[in-house]
Amino acid sequence: MKVGIRDGMLRMPFEEAFGKAKEMGFDGIEICTGVDYRPHLLWQEDGIDKIKELANAAGIEVSSLSPGGFTAYTFMHPDDDKRAEGIEMLRHLAETCPLLGTKVILVPFFGNGKIEKEHITASRFIDGFKAAAEMAERENVFLAIESTLDADDHQQIIDQVGSSAVGVYYDMGNATSFGYDSPTEIRQLGNGIVQMHIKDTGGNHAGEGDVDFSAVFESAHAIGYDSWFVLETPSKDHPIASAIKNLTFVRDNF
Repeated sequence: MKVGIRDGMLRMPFEEAFGKAKEMGFDGIEICTGVDYRPHLLWQEDGIDKIKELANAAGIEVSSLSPGGFTAYTFMHPDDDKRAEGIEMLRHLAETCPLLGTKVILVPFFGNGKIEKEHITASRFIDGFKAAAEMAERENVFLAIESTLDADDHQQIIDQVGSSAVGVYYDMGNATSFGYDSPTEIRQLGNGIVQMHIKDTGGNHAGEGDVDFSAVFESAHAIGYDSWFVLETPSKDHPIASAIKNLTFVRDNF
């Protein structure tokens, strides 16, 4: 098991996050981008080399890529050009992953990009996912869904797309907030879970909200989970202190 942190949680310049995360004891960084994603190093001509230099200099891994801005370009977007841009975004990141030594792309479906029940069987949604998954399969990386859906609906999407490259990015904080039983869902999804965020409810530090982390970790052990736990915990007033507190909680309790 390795523990990473989303770069934005540290609230410092991107170039400084790698060294600071390593100094605190993290194994990796999840690289995040927003709606205005093209200026990010992930899309610059020499950007990948620069990211690799930062990671190598710090002695830290890239745990995953998180294109948060994808919510504005989802498979069900009514504008064909926006939808096509979203598919191309994921295809580009799939090609990028091997260069950075990572295998996971978080695919978010929140806000205006939320997956509705009727989307799960809609050809527009499934065909878009298949188009992105084709490149992910070729590059041996995963498109990991994070959404407001429950385990049954996530499994239905995985089955409908029918690609070994599609799985779930499980967030026990979100799931608990939505009223789902996280320990049960983790066992239900099993190896369909590609990666996990660490988050509690109510903007609390891990272990101080409503998530039953003892049961969550027990379920993770039960399914043989050995991938990353990536902190998406609140920074509060002291981001570094909060990050260390949450990292220590995971190390002490898993």
